[in-house]
Amino acid sequence: MIKVQIFRNTNNEIYKFIVYDHGDSIVCSAVSILVLNTINSVENFTDERFECDYNEDGGFIECRFPGIENGVHSHDVNLLLNSMLLGIQSIDMEYRNNILITDEEV
Repeated sequence: MIKVQIFRNTNNEIYKFIVYDHGDSIVCSAVSILVLNTINSVENFTDERFECDYNEDGGFIECRFPGIENGVHSHDVNLLLNSMLLGIQSIDMEYRNNILITDEEV
């Protein structure tokens, strides 16, 4: 089962996410594509500084956005991260029991 943890600041904006473990291959691939595309989009289309830690063999990635964590609003990053979460939630609706999403809403 793929596990997704979402962390939010006091403005309810996502400042960190962790995705780990493996699941059904089609679900794992779909989630991986969404996550990697989001990271690439933030890197290429915004000026937001972020940190990512990952396992090169797959099965783990953690991304943190220090500015957002400290309350600095970034409309573009917020949009991209919420779009990623919406995509993961849509996959979860279609493939129940393959993804566990924990959203640490403030």
